[in-house]
Amino acid sequence: MRVFISYRRDDSMVTAALLYRELASRPEFADAFMDIDDIGYGDDFVAAIDAALQKAEVVVVVIGPRWAEMLQARLRGDDWVRHEVATALRSRDGDAARAPLRVLPVLIGGAAPPPENALPADLAPLARLGMLKFDERALKASLNTLLEAIQEEDFEGKVRRLQEEQRRREEERRRLDEERTRRTRARLASVAAAFGLFFLAWFGAFDFFGLDVRFARATMLLARIAAAEPAWSGEVVLVGIDEASERAIGRRFDASWRAEHAKLIDHAAAADARTVAFDLVLEDPGVEVANAALQRSLEAAAREKMPVVVGVQNPGGDGTGAMLAPFAPLVRSGIACAGLGLDRIDSMALAIRRVGTASSAASSAAGDAVRSHPTFVPSLALAAYSGGGRISLIDERQQTVTVRLRPQRKTEEIRYHHAKTIGSQSGCEVLQRGDRVVVQSIDPYSLPPLRTAPQRVAYERVVAGDPDALALLKDRIVLVGVLLPGRDQLQLPWPAAERWGVELFAAQIDAMTRTVSIRPIHPIAELALLCAAALLGAYTGHRLRDRRRALRIAALTAIALAWIAVSIAYYRIDQRLIGVPYDIAALALGAWLANRTWRRTPP
Repeated sequence: MRVFISYRRDDSMVTAALLYRELASRPEFADAFMDIDDIGYGDDFVAAIDAALQKAEVVVVVIGPRWAEMLQARLRGDDWVRHEVATALRSRDGDAARAPLRVLPVLIGGAAPPPENALPADLAPLARLGMLKFDERALKASLNTLLEAIQEEDFEGKVRRLQEEQRRREEERRRLDEERTRRTRARLASVAAAFGLFFLAWFGAFDFFGLDVRFARATMLLARIAAAEPAWSGEVVLVGIDEASERAIGRRFDASWRAEHAKLIDHAAAADARTVAFDLVLEDPGVEVANAALQRSLEAAAREKMPVVVGVQNPGGDGTGAMLAPFAPLVRSGIACAGLGLDRIDSMALAIRRVGTASSAASSAAGDAVRSHPTFVPSLALAAYSGGGRISLIDERQQTVTVRLRPQRKTEEIRYHHAKTIGSQSGCEVLQRGDRVVVQSIDPYSLPPLRTAPQRVAYERVVAGDPDALALLKDRIVLVGVLLPGRDQLQLPWPAAERWGVELFAAQIDAMTRTVSIRPIHPIAELALLCAAALLGAYTGHRLRDRRRALRIAALTAIALAWIAVSIAYYRIDQRLIGVPYDIAALALGAWLANRTWRRTPP
């Protein structure tokens, strides 16, 4: 506690010095001030006195027997004691620009309180203060009483202090309650917005504007930067029919090549190929001799138990695909639609559920596990991978297709990306309005070149029985397709190059062999991310509410970019796609709701 001792040297020097030493000896009064000890030679004593009064909490006015007499004698001259007391009284009344302080008059040597009418106007309040009598004959008791009085607050000051402290506490509590209420409202609003965005994501609302597809492709493209060469299992061999094949065979490609297909099947069977799949159709009559040769080869392959799979693109009588009657019992079929009718060129059908079965399309759309036989038709890629095995189950909750692998005599679950019901379609007539299609996605930026062995082998070499070419077919899935200019060429998203449809089928089959599937994250995980993004946006908006708008936008942009970077890294590691456009929308919406909630005064 800071104590200022005001005294007259000719009236109370000894008592004042005694009081100062007693105060200075105690730690709580170490800052006590007395001019004779605390003003050095060369110091401006007026400035020193005023500075000490500004810092003081208690001013002890020592009044001796001659104090009032000396005041009257110096009314017209300099009286620094009067200046000290008048300044202290003004501060006590709150006139000075500082907190009120206590003024404690102390009567010594039997001095009487000075009457108010004997004091000048600036000292008149002193007469109305309670004065403590200091008895030198009972020095110890008087010192103790004085020290207690110095430490004791006057009643009004104590009441003011308590009232001010209570007011500050109430204001702080109201402020904290108001801020807590606003934060809670912002959080609840953000979570509600996240749930709304989750349902939008569930129904693919942003895909109406192409945002889902664009963000997914951007994720794949950025994940491909600085990545290693595209992975390839080596389980698939692409046998391509190109211009060199036409020159070697001696005629342009048409249905008469079925005789060459027969030789290819015979040689593949002799080379112990696992499966031969043709990205070709057997719909038109063709040449009778070539048809007969192909039929004999298919019968021999059936005896050797080597599955042969052929693509279908037209519905046919039973809806599973059109095919010439002699070939239908000898081959397995699969829908040969590479991205056609599925909205995106990088979407590949895995299987379809036919309309008009015992289980309705509505139940399938709701996520029921639906028995497939005989209602499900596989894609060409699935039929080639399974060796023409039957689909036994589709579970849209788990996003899996259960298929029987014919050579291994076991079942396997193939994961897919999403399911959709076909509306208007074009380019692949076998897909009809109302069909429920389960779709796989392929990464258009991670397709291997498929230009050289062992990934690709020339058609004419296999037909000719080239030993080196046949050695590459052992225990492999052999996929035969057309690589001719202007036929079945598909433009992949920029900056990917144009590829043939059979190359996409090869990539799809290879992904199955490597058990790789591009899928969205689990719905619960997506909901958690949406809530986290919304709450993060609300927190950022709240913390930066008093900053410039440009800074808030920059902070949210940085968070969004970091979110995108994490989604790219996650895709690169686990082939899972995060709903980035919905998460960024949740981030921005959370920040906006926090800002709106903070501006409104809660009821």
